[in-house]
Amino acid sequence: MPTITKRGDTYRIRAYCGYDAHGKQVTRSTTWKPAPGMTPKQIEKELQRQAVLFQEKCSGQGWGGSIKFETFCKQWFEEYAAPNLRLRSVARLHQLEERTYAALGHIRLDKLTPRHIQAFINDLGKPGISQRESRSRSKIDLAAYLEERDILQKDLAAMASLSRSTVSSACRGEYVSLQTAKQLAKALGQDYAALFDTTAAKVSLSPKTIRNYHGFVSSVLSYAVRMGMIQHNPAQNVTLPHPEHKEKECYSLEEAQAFLDSLESAPIKYRTFFVLAIYGGFRRGELLGLEWPDLDFETCVIRIRRTSQYLTSKGTFTDTTKTVQSQRALKLPAVVFDVLRQYRAAQAQERLSLGDQWHDTQRLFVNAFGEPMHPNTPYHWLKVFCEQTGQRFLGIHQFRHLNASLLINSGADIRTVSASLGHSQVTTTLNIYAHTFAEAQARAGEAVAAALDFGGRRKSQGSA
Repeated sequence: MPTITKRGDTYRIRAYCGYDAHGKQVTRSTTWKPAPGMTPKQIEKELQRQAVLFQEKCSGQGWGGSIKFETFCKQWFEEYAAPNLRLRSVARLHQLEERTYAALGHIRLDKLTPRHIQAFINDLGKPGISQRESRSRSKIDLAAYLEERDILQKDLAAMASLSRSTVSSACRGEYVSLQTAKQLAKALGQDYAALFDTTAAKVSLSPKTIRNYHGFVSSVLSYAVRMGMIQHNPAQNVTLPHPEHKEKECYSLEEAQAFLDSLESAPIKYRTFFVLAIYGGFRRGELLGLEWPDLDFETCVIRIRRTSQYLTSKGTFTDTTKTVQSQRALKLPAVVFDVLRQYRAAQAQERLSLGDQWHDTQRLFVNAFGEPMHPNTPYHWLKVFCEQTGQRFLGIHQFRHLNASLLINSGADIRTVSASLGHSQVTTTLNIYAHTFAEAQARAGEAVAAALDFGGRRKSQGSA
């Protein structure tokens, strides 16, 4: 309730209006003067009415929201995102800042309306907003160019603020983004047009990406509501594009068997990695985060306790699992542990041969010196391996989809599949694999029809 103070022939009404971005309580005041001829009783009644109206005005306008949206976003990153979100999640949100601030950053929190946010969302869907499809490829032998100048790829990566795997891709003549090409050329002191050919294509952002932008804005505004800076979240009233429902490409059973057979000629490290990917359905980060104590060779159980991730600013680092439910234990076939035993023996031999140069990290998948493997290394190896063996390349994550499809088609119930994959909710599994479950249910119906003789058709056919 506002406080009222008499000051001569006027009254000061002071109301509390929430908190500012620094947690300090915000107060606002106004002055009211009675009309001539009002009785004390009329003044008292009108004064109370004015106090209530002023409090409603303060609450409705959210005086604590006088801060600009961009300024508050940066505070949100420091106060909420950094302590509560995973490092990679925060890094991905930072990638959304530039477009968001250009459209909404200059607007005060309490002046931000659903119309502002809707216009931003609509602009994101217009053709030409995204230059992501603009790709560049070296027009020279970049690897030889670096060798002639005694520049190591890892040094160029540091100079250009890029990952070593990105520089390696450029040196192999693979396509990289236009921005990456410019960073590499700048680090080498050259014009990027002299080193790279660029293929430009103006496209619009995908519905999923647009929803990510909306989620970022909405999360910031929800935090502002919780802090008492604004009364409601204007992002809740925005219309979003319908999500795309693309059929996931997945290896067939025949392709999966052919791939497993081809792994017999692969190095034991990668044979182990992809056998685990297929039989366990693990995420890439989960596989790279595995350590030898996580494996129970007697019971054939593997425990997922951590992940291994990479950020350009941080390098390779250990992180928590995606969700609490992602920390799980899976029992795998004995044949998988036979491969693991072979790999353990091979890694032990490498450790002995390197001696003091070996870094004992306990990780299963490491580089030549025992350090945690870069997350992109298995991806690049698989791409080259598929090209050499004439097999389809669908990326590492498709082995997880393959594992889920095999579980579903074997008759495993939804909760079992969800627990095996480490999903936080059963609905997540249903949403991703709805089509696969529908096909499995259809086959179940056919099995019932095959088992029963409705209407005596088989008898009639037999008597005929």
